[in-house]
Amino acid sequence: MSAGRPWLALVLAVFCLPLFVGLAIDDIRGDEAIYSFGVARLIESGDWLAPKSSPSEDLPFLEKPPLKAWIVAAPIAVGLLPRDEFGLRFWDALFGSVAFLYVFGTGTRMAGPICGAVAVFALFVHRPLLFEHGLRTNNMEAALFLAYCGGMYHFLAWTAEERPGRQRLHATAVGLYVVLGFMTKFVAVVFLPVVIATATLLFRSCRARALREWRLWLAVVSLAFGLIVPWFLYAQVRFGGLLWETMLAEHVYTRFTASLDPAHVEPWPYYLTRMYGSFAGSGFSLLAIGGLLTLLVMSIRRRWFEGAAVLLWWALPAAVLSLGTSKLYHYFYPFLPPVALASGYLVALLVLVTPAPVDRALRRIDERIRAMIPGVIAWVRRPPARGLLSLVALLALTTALATLVFGPLRISLAGIRFRNAAVTRPMVLVLATGLLLGTTRTTARWVVVLLVASILPFSEYHATWHRLSVGRHPIRSARDCVLQVKSTLAPTSPGMLFDRAPETTLHELYYYFRQVRPMTIASDSLSSSSLDRYLFSPEDWRPVLVAERRYQQYRTEVGASGVSRRASQPSPSLIGFGDALLLLPGPYAGCATGRGAES
Repeated sequence: MSAGRPWLALVLAVFCLPLFVGLAIDDIRGDEAIYSFGVARLIESGDWLAPKSSPSEDLPFLEKPPLKAWIVAAPIAVGLLPRDEFGLRFWDALFGSVAFLYVFGTGTRMAGPICGAVAVFALFVHRPLLFEHGLRTNNMEAALFLAYCGGMYHFLAWTAEERPGRQRLHATAVGLYVVLGFMTKFVAVVFLPVVIATATLLFRSCRARALREWRLWLAVVSLAFGLIVPWFLYAQVRFGGLLWETMLAEHVYTRFTASLDPAHVEPWPYYLTRMYGSFAGSGFSLLAIGGLLTLLVMSIRRRWFEGAAVLLWWALPAAVLSLGTSKLYHYFYPFLPPVALASGYLVALLVLVTPAPVDRALRRIDERIRAMIPGVIAWVRRPPARGLLSLVALLALTTALATLVFGPLRISLAGIRFRNAAVTRPMVLVLATGLLLGTTRTTARWVVVLLVASILPFSEYHATWHRLSVGRHPIRSARDCVLQVKSTLAPTSPGMLFDRAPETTLHELYYYFRQVRPMTIASDSLSSSSLDRYLFSPEDWRPVLVAERRYQQYRTEVGASGVSRRASQPSPSLIGFGDALLLLPGPYAGCATGRGAES
């Protein structure tokens, strides 16, 4: 990546490192709990070739290949990372950070570091990408996102590289990123080689280079197959047809042609409308639309290979995925970078092209001013006045940039209060001082920078930063409290009762509360007499995770029969998790009012 070190340092500090902030403050939920459970069981069981499927301790997880589980589990198993939410999510934040650097590098290749930095900005403030099944959760999206960003960057670099050693390096990197995507999320990476092949076929120079280097690409394909095939051979021998029935028939074909969950069925324009809404929510919708149109026009007019490849990266997957029935927005995350790059390209184009006409206009104004008040202009351009005006211009420019980046300024110094809420006044001052000094070219450049920067949503950056430090962990807090109370009881004290009902078999509930040992899994029906004993007999006190409807049924039965221990003991405390209840009898009752009740 050839951008200057200051730009690279800026992207690292402002967009990459924040991905690690507050990784542990949210509960693990949904699909993340499935994959985190698989990591936990992989470490516990030592069966690294077949992670387990939540909420079963023994059934294999065959929906996806196990590479991501291996990556997450290995440093935890050897003690390099903690076995907590941070340790589980560390790799996702790292993958997201590296992907951001690749996006920055691709933008720099297209139109300079401004293009790359604005593209990463657009991705960072895209809320779903960070907070909904995204780059900061132990899911598979960050690894797949990196596979596409890294693969496309190295492919574009390969097309422009003349040194044989560097060509081999870039081509090999493309193959390894295909392996990363395939062994993480199976055929979800298929658009990467498809886009690369399509872009290669569309441009004669790229076709000619690929034909000259067919041996290199044959070696890359062989390497990829060599890394992918062994686990599939092992899984075929161990699991037989169940592997393909689960991974291919159910989780690819059925998802694309029907659905595993009716709630996932969406109309064909879902990805386009959701993408537009998300970019609009972050303040980038107009830049995204204008950028895509500009990139399309420039790619056609200039027969521009890199621009066309970036457009294909977005357009081909958008067209194909829109034909499917089951649609979830996180399926589309790997195809958001081209839209962000188009936004960055438009901004870079404005910054590079617009100063020239603005400079010409300012020169004409400067000529008229000198003709009208030649004496005043000659005086202000003498060294003492020129130095003072330059200082005023610098302060005005600093004020304008600070207002754009940090919001309204309020400064109090020696009893003097200074306030600035918008960029307009300092920008006018920059313009006026520039005309008086005759520095039209520099003034034009900075006025354009201020105007373009004023359309960037810096407030969304601050809002994203704030969201990074705001978390909710009621399930973890309740689990920790239960474990703490249990540690004060006798070693032989009962563990926990888990009522296996649809409401309680949420993956996050099982992931956290399975750590309360020994755990008793209730059968299909939980008798009122058993529940009565667990809640009111001191020798049998234990936390009970039960469906709310079953608890209400229990209370109805107790009220009708009149037989209960309630006469001598109060009702148990409880914490609600959706349609599930954690009942906390006896010494566990404090968890409902302490950390366990945290929301």
